[in-house]
Amino acid sequence: MKNVTFIVCLFLIGFYSCNQNPDNSEAKQTMTKVETTVSKKEKAINQVVKDAYALISFEKGTTLDHEALRAIFTNDATTYNFRGDSLVFSNIDDFISGFKGAINSGEITAFNEVELGGKTEYFGNIGHRISAYASYFDGAEKIGEKGVNSFQVVKVDGKWLINSIIWDVEKTGQSIPVTYLTRKHEH
Repeated sequence: MKNVTFIVCLFLIGFYSCNQNPDNSEAKQTMTKVETTVSKKEKAINQVVKDAYALISFEKGTTLDHEALRAIFTNDATTYNFRGDSLVFSNIDDFISGFKGAINSGEITAFNEVELGGKTEYFGNIGHRISAYASYFDGAEKIGEKGVNSFQVVKVDGKWLINSIIWDVEKTGQSIPVTYLTRKHEH
């Protein structure tokens, strides 16, 4: 029994000591880092997801680059968002327009979304990244929401584009799986 306790303690110490270094300290406590080598295809898929997080984020006094954000999606891209038990659907243009409206009305004055970790899979010209995230609203230091984004991507004319995003938020009885909180460090 002592050996099991010792092994569990070592695992927990290792797990919590391998944190990635995001801008926010609360997010630092949530993620781990795994050293690995990834393929060019996986790097390209991960990059379009990284771009999505960067382009959706903005500081007070600034706004989104709507054209750059739109450019990383396919023409018919969709978003699906679970709020409570309801599934909210929109095409990408309506999603961007709604987000822009919330910014213009002052409902959202700043927004930052960071990836906590995830997993990428692909076959041929299709790919998927399941990505745990943390969102910060209006310049707050505290995480406003955590959840999981599921990015479906396709390679069109040599470029990886997002075809859909489906997401759900963490809530009581629904925690983000630890496997999605592991962030790969690419060599």
